[in-house]
Amino acid sequence: MYTPTKTRNAEALVKMMASEAVGKEGVPMEGPLSVTIIAHLPIPRSWSKKRQAMAADGFILPAKRPDLDNIIKLVTDGANGICYLDDRQICAINALKIYDKRPHTEVRVQIMDGLREMDIAGEG
Repeated sequence: MYTPTKTRNAEALVKMMASEAVGKEGVPMEGPLSVTIIAHLPIPRSWSKKRQAMAADGFILPAKRPDLDNIIKLVTDGANGICYLDDRQICAINALKIYDKRPHTEVRVQIMDGLREMDIAGEG
């Protein structure tokens, strides 16, 4: 299977950042995990100042490339074997794309203790 150079480079960057976050003594997490990803995308410079301000304040969301599922795949594959033993451990994902004046991606990986039973039906 062919992986484009741009994707390989991005995944290598994720691996490097994951390694730095885990540190020298870091051991990959075990057990069920949840992953939260917030991709802060650049605000187009071609937009008016008003539209840029609306994007920065969260009133305009980036319904454009890159696709959110591709961002998720890139992050989870890049952190595989570093933050966790294998990405099959991921049981929950929360992901979001927003505009930001300072483009970056936030990633949080947490061990899940399980799910509590919740009654979501109202009493009737």
